[in-house]
Order: sequence, then C-alpha cells, then structure tokens
Amino acid sequence: MSSITERIQQANLTKKERTIIEKITRDIEKTAFLNGIGLAERYDVSATFITRLIQKLGYEKFADFKKELRDRYQRMTFPKDMYRHFLEGGGGNIVKASITRDVQNISNMETLLDKKMLNKVVSAIERSDTVYMVAMFGSEIAVDALFYYLGRLGMKRRKVKGVGLSKKIEFTNIGKDDVLVAFSSQRIVKEVVAAAEYAKKQGAKTVAITDNATNPLACACDYTLLSPVKGVAIDYTNAATIAMINVIVNCLAERDPEKVQAQLEEDERLWKNKDIFCM
Repeated sequence: MSSITERIQQANLTKKERTIIEKITRDIEKTAFLNGIGLAERYDVSATFITRLIQKLGYEKFADFKKELRDRYQRMTFPKDMYRHFLEGGGGNIVKASITRDVQNISNMETLLDKKMLNKVVSAIERSDTVYMVAMFGSEIAVDALFYYLGRLGMKRRKVKGVGLSKKIEFTNIGKDDVLVAFSSQRIVKEVVAAAEYAKKQGAKTVAITDNATNPLACACDYTLLSPVKGVAIDYTNAATIAMINVIVNCLAERDPEKVQAQLEEDERLWKNKDIFCM
C-alpha cells in the first residue's frame, strides 16, 4: 500500500488539487479530525472537489483517506516517534528549542483564543456549585494547577485523575449545577471523553481544554478552549495549558473583588497562625 506522500507524487493532480492536498497534510493537527465537508469548508472548495481529489489519490472511500491522515497524525504525536525525529534532527540547542516552543505555543494560544467562548466558560464556572476536573497522564499537571487556584478563590472543586476516572466520576454527585473541565490533547484519552459524556448526561456544563477544536473531546463538550501542546523531544508540553488556566482564574478573580479579597485575607490569617513561611 502506498503512503499518502507516494500517492501525491504519483497522482496526476492539477495545480489547485496539489495545493489543497499539500495544505491538508501540512495542517494535519487540524485536518486529521475533519470529515469531507469540514475539509471543503476549511479550504474553501466544494465537497465534490474533495471527493474527486481523494479518488485521484487512489483511495476507494473517504474513510480510507481519513485513516491515513489519522495514522500520520498519531506517528507525529507518539513520544517514541517524536523523540526519534528529534534525534534525527541532530538535537541542537535543546534549552533554546524548549523555551522557543513553549513561547510559540502560548503565542498561538493567544491567537486562537475565542473571547466569547472564554467568557461563557468563566461564567459557567462562576455560577457552578462544584467544579470537577478530569485528566490522565501528562495532563494531570493541569488539573492540579486549576484545583489549587480555584481553592485560592474559595470555590468548591474536585479533581478526578488517573486510570479509572471514567468510573470514578460516576460515583460523584455531579449534576446540573456543576461544571466539568476536561484536559486531553493530541492522542485523546477515551476515559476523559467518557467522563465528559457522562457529566453532560447528568446536566453539568462541560469544558474541553485541548489542542484541536474537532477532536473527540472537543466534540463531546459544550465549550472548548484551545491550548497548543506541541513539544520538542519526549512528549507534549503543558505551558500553554497552564497559561490558559491562569487566564481563566484571573478572569474569575476580576469578577468578584470583594469575595476574592476576603478569601485572600482569610488565607493570610491562616498562614500566619500556622507559621509556615520563612519570611
């Protein structure tokens, strides 16, 4: 079976067709999750154009083409493949590369930020009784950060992490007055999606903080905030995700200054009584 690259090289494509397929493969982090209509809308062509293009590449049906895109996307995001690609590139200045990538991800997050969507998420959290947070593996860092900062604001919250979280969430009292914030990016974890789907069935508002607006987690949730996570050597990075959490928490803090001030003063009294700091 020929790879998509070989198919592109061998196919008798028009200039426009070649341009579109090159864009599709270049933007694979976004296109891997789109259907034919989604691809057509993204590149301002007709659905018929996409169908004809796929046929000229030798695919019998769109599902075969989509599987090839997904396989290619997964190869880009598997830690072992990512690390091999890093080594093949000669490594280079890893310190500079790491910092540059994080800065790029945060900058891209700002560019992608939908202010109206952000406002809806902040409002939902502000009105909620309890904020539930779910994640597995590397994304658990984000849950811990959000859990801590919401505590500083005096908000009720609960974190559900690790293997089995999709069952753990079923043993909570999550309901229509609550919000669930779900973290997962690149290779989306099935249990995180299942937890979001369960919470939604119980009437809770659901928020995805992820790297793609069309992946399974984004599709399962009411609201989606995008935070790019592309890493350098061994895995994805949470720099932009943590920055997104900071944005959410700061927006919440801005909305109720008196309540936040009272909470911070109470924290200060507690810390003094416990004598926990050096200064």
